[in-house]
Amino acid sequence: MHPRVTPLEIQKRQFSRKWKGIDPVEVETFLMDVAEDMEALARANADLETRLRSLEQENDEHRERERILKQTLLSAQQASEDIRASARKEAELVVREAQDSAERLTHNALQRSAEIEKAIHELKLHRANVRLELQKMLDLYQQVIEMDQQQDEQDRPLSYLRRNNPGGGA
Repeated sequence: MHPRVTPLEIQKRQFSRKWKGIDPVEVETFLMDVAEDMEALARANADLETRLRSLEQENDEHRERERILKQTLLSAQQASEDIRASARKEAELVVREAQDSAERLTHNALQRSAEIEKAIHELKLHRANVRLELQKMLDLYQQVIEMDQQQDEQDRPLSYLRRNNPGGGA
């Protein structure tokens, strides 16, 4: 709203002189116009102040929201970092446990492998001993067979003589 009278017009305004001074109707009219303008300005000023307070309050609310959002963002970032650190530690623990388990399994497997190799070696020794014993037995049986054959050979000529004697004497 534009005032009908500007401050400069108020300063320069001259009232005409009448017989006993200034024309009261003209002064009254001017004062009423100035009063209306001042009232309009006062209302506009009050509206602007109300609007300013409202905007300042809204601005404060926005700043508070921004502060809360920043705080929330920082908290979320911290929580994210904490989760990552925790996950990293847990992963390291899992890897360490897996490595320990793998080392134990490897150690057990190597130990079992050594036991199996030892058992195989002992079985081979036992087989060699059994083979040696069998060989000795076979050698012994061979000797017995040879002795028996020798005995048979020695006994044959005697048996031929016995057969011949009974047939020749008859």
